Amino acid sequence: MAWQLSVVIIFFTLIMLVFYFFAFVPEEFRKRKRGYTARQLINGYWPYLLLAAVVYGLMQAQFPLQRELNLFVNYDCTPYIEYIEGDLVACFQSHVYPALTYLMTFVYLVLFSSVIIFTFLILAYTEQMTSLKRFSLVFILDYLIAFPFYLLFPVTVTGYALPNVQPLMYELNPMIYAGITTVDPLDNCFPSLHAALIFSALLVIYTTNLRRYRVFLTLVFPTIVFATLYLGVHWVTDIAAGMTLSVFTFWIANHYCEQIMDCANAAAVGIERSIGIEEMVVCTTCMCQIAVAPHLRCVKCPRCGAVIEHDVM
Repeated sequence: MAWQLSVVIIFFTLIMLVFYFFAFVPEEFRKRKRGYTARQLINGYWPYLLLAAVVYGLMQAQFPLQRELNLFVNYDCTPYIEYIEGDLVACFQSHVYPALTYLMTFVYLVLFSSVIIFTFLILAYTEQMTSLKRFSLVFILDYLIAFPFYLLFPVTVTGYALPNVQPLMYELNPMIYAGITTVDPLDNCFPSLHAALIFSALLVIYTTNLRRYRVFLTLVFPTIVFATLYLGVHWVTDIAAGMTLSVFTFWIANHYCEQIMDCANAAAVGIERSIGIEEMVVCTTCMCQIAVAPHLRCVKCPRCGAVIEHDVM
């Protein structure tokens, strides 16, 4: 049943992405010619995309790896969270309606993933590369910082930890429970990555001129937070920790993005040279073509000796 849930999520996510494109990409960007080719975009962005994919894959493989290598800890940190906030989250289930449960499940599973993916896409499509690199960095850091907490600080979802909170999403359909528990032991609560990643997207988008998408994310963020609390997934403390995490990683991206990207750029050049990825640049002095690694920022012309500045994006 796990693969069935994945197919359903992918199907609806693709539909949402098409809707977002026409709703939130400014018309002038849809009509005008791109300032870069698809090859340039791939050459310029592949290191960040690859690292983000590796980090995401690490998170998805966490539970299977724990199970195979028997890396489970023999303690439970749920009582600490319960001591802090008690059953505060139960107030979000004071009124439970089947239609609301289905809607919030859609929000949790589809809206969240589609918004995160589209944030990458809209920043690339509108050529806002500084914001795109910042979002890539906060995305990676959010996952990396949360990962040890999921391994060493297990907190059970509220639906199975509190007697007066129902696990609404997990009991909605056996396909959902089977699909989620394949990659999630239901104790990866603290901090909430749903809150962290959406809030990170919101912070980054607020640095752009994408007004409609900014308003949309401003509405989406509290909706996703409500969904995690209403469905019996997260504690209020998880949400606060997730938002704190996103503020911290956004601060790092704002202050140290260039230094981190310089290191990533140097590593990318080494990889490109080793596997033969090349891009042609034209010398502005003698007009000869030179093959260079895409992330090499300057190159000396072998014919006339001129130094050519090269920006991959």
